[in-house]
Amino acid sequence: MLEFFRAGGWVMFVVLLFGGLSLAAAIRFARTPRTETVGAVRALSTATIFAVIGGVAADLAMVFTKVPNHPEWSQSPQVGLIVLTGLGESLTPAILGFAFLAVAWLVTAVGARRLAAEA
Repeated sequence: MLEFFRAGGWVMFVVLLFGGLSLAAAIRFARTPRTETVGAVRALSTATIFAVIGGVAADLAMVFTKVPNHPEWSQSPQVGLIVLTGLGESLTPAILGFAFLAVAWLVTAVGARRLAAEA
């Protein structure tokens, strides 16, 4: 797990922060379902999505600038594998962020069910 987090770089902390906030807002909504609080879940989920997009973009930019700047990588017959490894690592913010969002919206669904039952 630590290697997965390390592969994504510093942007993983941003995704972790916004994903955690989204999940916390979803838990709050599920505990005390009110129509006014679901907006916070939506807003924080949107922030998480933008953090994911920014994180993947930053990681891709790193791959596309680092590989050409290292002659031992760019001139290697294994350059394709090096780039593929970098692309795989660049997707880790998306995996983390979307996993947070999946759980957050599952919890939100519980809150929505409770809200409907109270009405």
